[in-house]
Amino acid sequence: MEQNDLVHVKKLNKTLTFDLINNSQTIPSLVNYLLDDSLHKKMSDIIDKDGEANFSLFNDIEMIYFYTHQKKDLNDKKNRKENTKREYLRDLLLFYQQLLEQAELLEIEIRNVQEYRLFKKLTPRNMRKYQEWLKEAQLGKGSKQYSVATLSRKTAVMRGFLRFLYETHYIMNPLHQKMLSSNVRSYDRPNKEMSSVEVISLVNYFRTHPILYGLISVLATTGLRIQELCNAKVSDLVYLDGEYWLTVMGKGQKERQVLIHPNVLKSIEGFRKRRRLDFKLDPSDSSPLFTTSKGKAYGYKYLSNYLITKINKADLDFIKMRKNPITPHSFRHGFALISADQGADLLTIKESLGHSDIKTTQIYLKRKMLRKNNAAHSWKDSDIINKL
Repeated sequence: MEQNDLVHVKKLNKTLTFDLINNSQTIPSLVNYLLDDSLHKKMSDIIDKDGEANFSLFNDIEMIYFYTHQKKDLNDKKNRKENTKREYLRDLLLFYQQLLEQAELLEIEIRNVQEYRLFKKLTPRNMRKYQEWLKEAQLGKGSKQYSVATLSRKTAVMRGFLRFLYETHYIMNPLHQKMLSSNVRSYDRPNKEMSSVEVISLVNYFRTHPILYGLISVLATTGLRIQELCNAKVSDLVYLDGEYWLTVMGKGQKERQVLIHPNVLKSIEGFRKRRRLDFKLDPSDSSPLFTTSKGKAYGYKYLSNYLITKINKADLDFIKMRKNPITPHSFRHGFALISADQGADLLTIKESLGHSDIKTTQIYLKRKMLRKNNAAHSWKDSDIINKL
């Protein structure tokens, strides 16, 4: 490794750290910049040049970069995808920025921090105070605090990163072992149930809007994740054994097929017609199945926010009465509930949704099963209930 490569790496990341500390760039712009993994190979060569890993040359931002881009498998399909890297970078850069901004409150001796090595100075007390602050901080939209689920996800990301810092000897204190847990309990989860009546009402409400009708019809009848829908290509839609099937790549790069009913196929055709796109099965067509008005694939966050806004403005009584807004993920819950109502067993629903653990599927159906198994059903048609 040439010396100028090392200088380039150090200069680049020192500049990024300065920008983050001084807010001369926003975190989203830094995330986009750090998504480029071209420096990862050079950094790997630097730390391994003596035959063993040595991270003493790096600073905090470089460690965030290296952790996000690290490869754990020779098969690239099993390594972190760009969307996952984006989420990790966003969470970890925000974590770093908050440590800097709240240093006095968190009792961090920031005056003793040199060359952007704040993580090396953190103590369990600092992390405990940070977690207490994060729980109460009003950082969401409006004055809302982070949900339990969001806190749990952020805690998992931070714990994994701090474990990496400790195992690479970048820090000497096992901070990840001292962090408080933030588990999501059943009563912390928002109710995302959607009944067949609600799904039908929504689909019919948007029937005259080809774009929304096409998107909602597919989500409601397949249980697709929003990312899976955004990544779907024309070539993924095939005709097998007298039925139409869409092949999608789920979490963990697990492939599965979802059934496309004839009326849903027509909604896809209507969507593409409105976008002035042809609609025919073509195994060689790798273009997006669903596109923006500019013919580009949807970004999953953009599409999710778009659907949330449009759906929750619908003039439907059940939407006005809901405590929690309907999101694209709500349709996965609706798919599970409706499938159970139609007689599908738990394992079949699990495989259809692409869940790796049947416990996740059970969560989707838990409230329904509690109602179904409620002891009050034994009172029906009894002398007791009739005498009340």
